[in-house]
Order: sequence, then structure tokens, then C-alpha cells
Amino acid sequence: MASNDKQNTLRLAFGVHRSPLPAPAKLVRLTDDEATAIDVCMKAAKLKGVYVAACIGKSEGYVSRLRKGERAVPDHLIAPLCAALGSLLLAQVRERIEREREDDTAHLVAMLAPTAARYAHAAA
Repeated sequence: MASNDKQNTLRLAFGVHRSPLPAPAKLVRLTDDEATAIDVCMKAAKLKGVYVAACIGKSEGYVSRLRKGERAVPDHLIAPLCAALGSLLLAQVRERIEREREDDTAHLVAMLAPTAARYAHAAA
């Protein structure tokens, strides 16, 4: 039997069949970090790491490290992860964390401004 070097492969259609849904505000407030958001979504939807990994084009080990918080979630994977998880919780938690970080920075600047002005005035 002759072998055919031009074999066609059929790729499996992984991924989303509907848009990810927003998470309830209370859940967003109670979720501490991105790793917890991924873990909660995977448990709630009964998703396996191998499925999520296939959806985002990464290894199961990579997804496991994201889920445990051993690796930061890169910006470019937020949307694919939300699509694979079927929830916007991860994006909502990231947005909340960034907003809190900006508020903290603004608060610190406001606290330090009078002290910095005094030192600047004394140095002049």
C-alpha cells in the first residue's frame, strides 16, 4: 500500500459557542485575585484544564500555573480565557484590582504632596 505524504488533518473545533457572561458584582468584590477568578470559573463550569488549555493554545501545565497564581495572567490572554471559561469574572476582577491600585496611588500622592512641598520649599 502506498503512503500518502499529503495527509489532511481535521482540527477539532474547541472554544466558545456563546459569549462569556458577566459575573455578579458581589462575586467580583469577593474574588481576591486573578488566579481565584480562574479557579472559581473552572469549578463552576466543571471545566478541565486540558479543555481551557486547548481553547487558549497553551499547555495544561500553563493553565494550572495560572490557576494556582504561580504565573501572572498576561494581558493578551484575558479575552481568550474569559471566552474559554464562559465568564467575564477574570476581566472584571482585573479591572477592579487596577482601579483599586489607581485609587491607592492617588491617595498616597495626596498624602505625600504636603510633605514634598515643604521639602521643596525648604530646599529653595
